[in-house]
Amino acid sequence: MSIGKKAVAVVDDDEAVLDATSSFLEALGYNALAFRSGEAFLASDAGGDVSCLLTDVNMPGISGLELQDRVRQLRPTLPIILMTALTDDALRRRACAGGARDLLRKPLAADDLIRCLEATLGS
Repeated sequence: MSIGKKAVAVVDDDEAVLDATSSFLEALGYNALAFRSGEAFLASDAGGDVSCLLTDVNMPGISGLELQDRVRQLRPTLPIILMTALTDDALRRRACAGGARDLLRKPLAADDLIRCLEATLGS
């Protein structure tokens, strides 16, 4: 990990979204750590080094909401941002009740992601 850069873990089973989001974060000056599943993120040793977790909601295996619940047990103060293609008020309420900083709509709008990261990380 680069010194001075805030690390953002990106978890998404869609390789194109994962690559594009990670590349965008790198261009913004973050250290993007890409994971194709919640299980891969939990199994990694990166959890203690990340400043923020950006995860998809709908994934095979551990969903983004389940990942949020597990991460809350390990790192209760880690900022978590969820992203989804679904528009569902119940999902938004559940995400926020679980401690998510935001629930962004996919495809991600660059301005929305930047605004959310700046508000979350103070960048």
